[in-house]
Amino acid sequence: MDNPAAAPALVTNAADLARVVEAASSASLLAVDVEGNGLFVYRARLCTVQLAWSEGTETKVAIVDTLAIDPTPLAPLLGPSGPTKVLHDFTFDVKLLSDAGVALSRLVDTSVLARFLGRKATGLASLLASDLGIAVTKDLQQHDWSRRPLEPAQIGYLASDVLHLVALYEKLLADARAADIEEEVDVESAFKLDAALAPPREKRPSYLRIKGAEALDPASLAVLRRLVEERERIAEEWDLPPFKVVGNEVLLVLASTKPRSMHELARARRGVSSRLFEVGPRLLSAITSGLADGSVPPSDLERGPRLSREMMAERRAREKRLSAWRRIEAETRHVDEQVVLPGHCLADLVGLESPQVDAIALVKGMGAKRLVRYATTLSALLRNDPPAVAPVTPVVPEGTP
Repeated sequence: MDNPAAAPALVTNAADLARVVEAASSASLLAVDVEGNGLFVYRARLCTVQLAWSEGTETKVAIVDTLAIDPTPLAPLLGPSGPTKVLHDFTFDVKLLSDAGVALSRLVDTSVLARFLGRKATGLASLLASDLGIAVTKDLQQHDWSRRPLEPAQIGYLASDVLHLVALYEKLLADARAADIEEEVDVESAFKLDAALAPPREKRPSYLRIKGAEALDPASLAVLRRLVEERERIAEEWDLPPFKVVGNEVLLVLASTKPRSMHELARARRGVSSRLFEVGPRLLSAITSGLADGSVPPSDLERGPRLSREMMAERRAREKRLSAWRRIEAETRHVDEQVVLPGHCLADLVGLESPQVDAIALVKGMGAKRLVRYATTLSALLRNDPPAVAPVTPVVPEGTP
């Protein structure tokens, strides 16, 4: 799609947005990117949606200011009835648009294509340079996109994220088809979309996910829990990300030293902003509450039944067998290891209770092509039996992508 590009249009009213939706709806491929302000506020907000599409011999680019107008009229364009959407590493985009009431579907992801093609550097700027010879700057990656007005340099930066995206996709897709891995890419993209919208797999409370929390004694862990809860309340009040209120490392210091006065807090703070001293008494109160608790709720520490040593050893052996086979198979086919078996599939296979083909077919993200090609071999590897010489085509459950 690398046609001559028109100047990017900044869309700030409903009438102009309707015209963009109508024009872009006739495209076969639509490049999409979004920007938010998650580094600067408690809850990230969608700030812009960038779109690019071919119109005759020209590439059109629209920057939709979603702080000025409601983005929901984009839903038909970005949903199942619209063109195929081309994004780069779409997890963030999917979540931010979903929170704004716009569901993305019919997606392709250039980062998945690049990863499955074995590209070493899969960032957008790196791929544009390596595959298209186009240099773009990423100097505004951490810009606060809620700031207005949008300056010309910022509009140009936003446009650069979508201007060449379809051309990159077409180049990578041609390589994927030549390597006969297009179906594996599609399956992985579908898995990635489902994962982006699914509830987080990590169920533990946030304070237990802080690096170093596992080394604290029960009383200190109880204090950390109360400090994290108080930080969350302060962050919401100040409309800041929690890490900008006070970092995890500082909370660990406070949980360990347990200051009981403002003087002791000042001595132990090491990185606590001066503004935080406005709410210093609240931190001290949280420490006092944690000390009174003495320990954290036992339910917080529950992690399910522990595997026996024998089962742990068996899973390590399974992982070793699968990894070795995947490496050899990838070398034989001259493809990336992720094409043969994505890491998430390997991890799920290792944990299967049954090594039978029917159980393997239920692993999310496997896809019909891999099941036909590898299910019998994978079953034999899980059982630690020599793989069959001629694989038997398994029955693929209806609805498997």
